[in-house]
Amino acid sequence: PPPPGGMALICSNRLSPGQISHTYGGKLVCGVAYSQDADDDDSGKWTEQDKSAILSLFEPVQSVPFEFEPNLRRGRWWKNVWNLPFSGLSCSMGGVTVDKIVTDPSLRSIAYKVINETIDIANADLKRMGCSEDEFLGKETGEEMMTLSDNMGAYRPSTMIDLLARNPMEVRYLFREAINRADSLGVPCPHLETVVCHIEAYQREHNLF
Repeated sequence: PPPPGGMALICSNRLSPGQISHTYGGKLVCGVAYSQDADDDDSGKWTEQDKSAILSLFEPVQSVPFEFEPNLRRGRWWKNVWNLPFSGLSCSMGGVTVDKIVTDPSLRSIAYKVINETIDIANADLKRMGCSEDEFLGKETGEEMMTLSDNMGAYRPSTMIDLLARNPMEVRYLFREAINRADSLGVPCPHLETVVCHIEAYQREHNLF
């Protein structure tokens, strides 16, 4: 198959080598990272053979839903609509679980604001890449992520686990790069930037690089 690019929003944590905690929430999404047959020029082109190969690769997966994503860039932003608000707030609050975010009215309000900012950045990025408005993320994506989180319980995002365990954290690529992209596109994201600045401060304070 062609090199796949995947997004797993399945609420799983690696507890130790060979031991996984898995709530079976969410779904697996995968697209084509690069297609030699389609003469891809980093614009996300792929062939029907590429799609068939990826569908066959994931056919054995039965425990969680699987979807083929025709636009990998869009799929990555779709995942960020969950990662940035919920992993972000979990860490910026010093290590709270997702249920605390969705049940506290102030944190829930901030989560919605970060969701909306993330969708704005995503759509500006997709527009820059020549995508049509039909491929943009809509408000329903934000509601999808909030509904998923409402039913997630006391889930601990992996970045929050790293923070509490004082392990190196993925901050630059998971959080800061989204703000860099927003800045390059001229999209304001004050709530997201505040959350990320808190996380970066924790990272510096505890040397989690």
